[in-house]
Formats: sequence, C-alpha cells, structure tokens
Amino acid sequence: MAASLLIWRRMMKKGMSAIIIAMLLLVSACSSPPVPDAAPSPSLPSSEERPSATPEAAVRLAEASAVLSREYISFDDLAPEGYRLEACWDAMGIDEDDNVYIGFTSMSPDYREDFCLFMYNRKSGERKFIGTFLQAAEAANNLGTYEEMPKGHTKLVDVDGKIYMASQGFHDFKGSLAGLEEYRGAHIFCYDTATGEFTNVSASLPGGVVIEHEGIVALSYMPSLGLLVGLTHPHSNLVFYDPVKNEVARFAEGIPWHAGAVVSRDMVIDDVNQRVYLCRTTENTTWKDGTIYNQYDMHDEFPVYVYDYQTDTLSDTGYAVKGGIWGASQISTDGNTGYVSSAAGFVIQIDFITGKSEIIGNLLPDIYDGVFQLSYIYMISPSPDNKRFYAIPTYASNRNGNYTGLYEFDLQTGHSKTLSPFPSGVYTGKGVRDSEGYLYFAAFGEHNWSGNCTLLVLEMQYEDYTQVE
Repeated sequence: MAASLLIWRRMMKKGMSAIIIAMLLLVSACSSPPVPDAAPSPSLPSSEERPSATPEAAVRLAEASAVLSREYISFDDLAPEGYRLEACWDAMGIDEDDNVYIGFTSMSPDYREDFCLFMYNRKSGERKFIGTFLQAAEAANNLGTYEEMPKGHTKLVDVDGKIYMASQGFHDFKGSLAGLEEYRGAHIFCYDTATGEFTNVSASLPGGVVIEHEGIVALSYMPSLGLLVGLTHPHSNLVFYDPVKNEVARFAEGIPWHAGAVVSRDMVIDDVNQRVYLCRTTENTTWKDGTIYNQYDMHDEFPVYVYDYQTDTLSDTGYAVKGGIWGASQISTDGNTGYVSSAAGFVIQIDFITGKSEIIGNLLPDIYDGVFQLSYIYMISPSPDNKRFYAIPTYASNRNGNYTGLYEFDLQTGHSKTLSPFPSGVYTGKGVRDSEGYLYFAAFGEHNWSGNCTLLVLEMQYEDYTQVE
C-alpha cells in the first residue's frame, strides 16, 4: 500500500508539464538523422565480467604508457536485500588510511529512492557496506512520511577522521520550482572512522535539516573557519555548517534562480581569503530543441560570482565563463589559484588575488574539429604534483559509435592528451587519490545513465613534469 501511494505521489508531482517535456524530448530524439555505419558501443563490464575485489585481479593495459592497470570494484553483493544500485554523482571521498568511500543512489524494496554508502581499501581488498541515508535518518527518528533521499550528490569530506556528506531529496528543479516546497530539505550525515558509527547529525537541527526545501548539491571544507560549506540546489545558496558545534553558522543567499541556467555542481573555495566562487550556467553541451535548454548554448557566457565571508556579501566578479556547469575544482599548491572544468571540457582558471576567471584550454580539443560530439565531463582529479589533472568524459560520439578515455591536461603548457581508451559509460568523482597515486572514479551506466555501478581503480605511472612535450 505504501509503495502504491508513493508512486501516485510521484505521478502527481510530475504532472502534465513533465509529460509534455518527455514528449518533446522523444520527438526531438526521433527526428534526429540516423548515424550511418555505427559500430557497437563498448560498455562497462557486466557483473559476471567484473574482476574480483583484489589487487591481483587488475587488468593490465599494455597500450597505455601512463595507466598501468585498472579494475572495477562491484558492491552489488553487499547492498541491503532488495536494493538496486543505480548511479553515483560525485559521491566519493578518502581518509588518511586510504579507505575510499563511495555512495550510490539506489532503489529500495518499497520503491523509495535511497543512498547506499560503501568503503573499499585497495591494499587489503576489504569492501564494506556502511549504511543508507534512510536507515540513518530513521535511527535518529528524523525520517518524514514517504521521504526519499536519492542524492548523495556531494563529495564525501574528511574532517578530523569523520566523513561528512549531505543529501538532496529530489533529482532536479531546472525548468520550474513548482512542488519544491513539498520537500523537507537537506540532511547532514557523518561516518566516524574511529567508531564505525553512521549518523544523521542534522536530526538535532531545527526541522531536522540543514536547510529547508532545498538539497545540498556540493559540499566542501574551509579550514580557516573550521566550517563545512554547502551549495544548495536549486537556489545556489550557501550554508556554513559547524561540525563541532553541530549548528548552522551562517546562511548566505546565492545567485538568483532562473529556468534553464542551473546551479553548478561544485564551488571553488578560496580559503586564504575566505571566499567562495560560484556560477549558474546552462547544463547542456549541445543545442537541444524542444527542451528548457534551447534558450542557451554552451558558447553563451555566464557571470562568475564570489561570496566574501568576512564582509558577508555576494558580488559579480565582472568575469564570465562558458561551457556548461562546473564539474569539479582543484586549488594550486600556494592556495592562490583555483581550477574548474566545465561540462563541455573547458578548463577555467580563477585568480584569487585579482578575482579574474578565464578559460585556459580544453580537455578535448578534437571535439571542436567537428569530428566528435561530447556528452559531459563531470570531474577532474589532480596529479600528485598538482600541475596536471585528469578527466574521463561520460562519452563522446562520432560516426563509428561512442567512446571515452582518460585525458591529461597540463597546466604549464595548456595541452591535453589521451592516455588510454575506456569503455563508454558515465564517470564521476572529485580528486580521490590514495597515498600511492592510485586514482579512483565512479563508473556506471551508459545511455540510460543508470545501473552497472562500480568503483574504477587506476594504477598510474606519472610522467616527470620536467619533460615537457
């Protein structure tokens, strides 16, 4: 009965607007010209083909000079009975003991969407199920009637041996805000690496949430303030949370919402000056007739904003960027420069001293030769020397089908190169690298953006940075 009521509530929430949009998308897809001579697309390993969760099972890649091996770690057998793992949207982190944490949006047996959290250690091969958002909220007596928590959209942040993450109780509000007030708001969760406790720490906050009627789409930490910083969706507000006092230290209003220009999926933290850079852009990387995105193109420019914690002000920096939503960020070693990738592959540099934002290159220069069409880039991961970073596009396509691979961008030369071809799929994850230089990404789905959920582990041979091509 509960499942039936939940399905009915979902249908009522979506309403006719969702049906109309779906019909327009279907018409648009059906009217696209056929691709001749399309070869079958490679796919991520099935559950039967995935290597076992041991270092010895790594697949050697002789054709790649920088990628020595890769393996896909599955967690399906550890999920609670009846759960189906569906997707991972950047929900990854690592602690000082090289334990990697990854969470997946999941479907529970009663048809509520939940978020399952797992741990993996490469050296020992240990895999562990930690818990789900709904389980932790219910244990804290902080779960609403029919409440769901599909996201799990934030990086899993390690602060003094405690892994923090935040929830979003819906998927998206991009074309309209109708129905947003029906959602309780974002929860904060914490996994204590010393005790093994997984708790819903926002239960004691007013209303049981860190912010009402919104989700937290990105989470970071500002060491100089000792505060977690949450970026909200859909309003792009900022929430500063004190993990020691378990209270909201400050709320700051963000960039005003408008249809089709969505809040980016990350923010850039300037800890030296206690500032946060954020942007609101189009999500698409190609023109999409019949959708809310047909008013924007990836080449349209959108202003970059900065919030100053000391003055409690949000202002337009006077600089603009393009290329779709921000996917992930990294900070230079001296703390004075930030880098962020856009969905269309543009590399954006932000100078914290001048506030200037500029595009300094593209991760996929061949995209703009008219040969390939890019889907999305969701993440970048820095090298140990912090002078290069790596990205895996969700997929790009040409007349022979879909492909992707690991790309390396050199911050000194501004050049990008392909290191290794990978199976077509969805790849996410923000800067997760262990003490031996192994890189970790979430890998799942393909064209349906769901299922076949794994943790991708890459053994790297990093180039000597002095050898510039």
